[in-house]
Amino acid sequence: MGLTAESGFKKDVRRKDYGESYRIVSGVSPSYKTAASVPNMAKKHQRQYQQRKAAGLCTKTGCAAKAASGHTHCGQHLQRMSRDNKERYERRADQALCIYCGERPQFWGVRCLICRQRFAQHPLPLGARRALRLYREDAKKHQLEQLQVETRQAVRKLLASGDLSPKCAQALKLYTGIDDGQWRTYQQVGRRMQVSKEWVRQLLLPSKIILARILEDRAPWQLLRQRTQKKRQSPMSRLKKIPPLAIHLHPPGRHASHAVR
Repeated sequence: MGLTAESGFKKDVRRKDYGESYRIVSGVSPSYKTAASVPNMAKKHQRQYQQRKAAGLCTKTGCAAKAASGHTHCGQHLQRMSRDNKERYERRADQALCIYCGERPQFWGVRCLICRQRFAQHPLPLGARRALRLYREDAKKHQLEQLQVETRQAVRKLLASGDLSPKCAQALKLYTGIDDGQWRTYQQVGRRMQVSKEWVRQLLLPSKIILARILEDRAPWQLLRQRTQKKRQSPMSRLKKIPPLAIHLHPPGRHASHAVR
């Protein structure tokens, strides 16, 4: 039940949790409710709510109408709640606040980043993820272009030094695109020079090692690292790793019977 005008004051009872203190903001009236009575009132309201719901009545306090089909409120209160929600939605949207909490600003939509996690599987919307992915791809592309420019400058210095053979210099020019600015693969360079792809790789190997030292391993191609090659194991060394019980010198069957004989 609401307060009448004769009381002359308003009370705002905000429930925090069962077993904790409750704040009661009172006006000029000296009468007030103790914090211990608030949990009892909450339990009483919950009990009345369940009773009215079981009886098929509107759960709004003081309403004697029947609840609408599939709802716990009557049609009049449902319309009022819908109108209030719509007004609150428009008011928060005009203020650029989250329509759910009304406290934090909107993020890529009508909800904030915190409230969005209650309704979506991913905290970031699809548009934000797409923009982030495009930004990362553009950043990688820009970084690659910068490395290619630095590599071409280092290649020009290497060619001017005269330390490379004519064949290696020609393969390096075609590979890095010194003349036309177009990078090529081993196969494309091999077609130009009329040699195999493996021969092109061998021609470019000394140049790549030198350029990797000049660029401090920031070359646009795959970094040249010394890969540890696994030693080939003999059949006897493999047998040493197998438990003794798992080693069968003669498989079970006819061959085993012949071995025993």
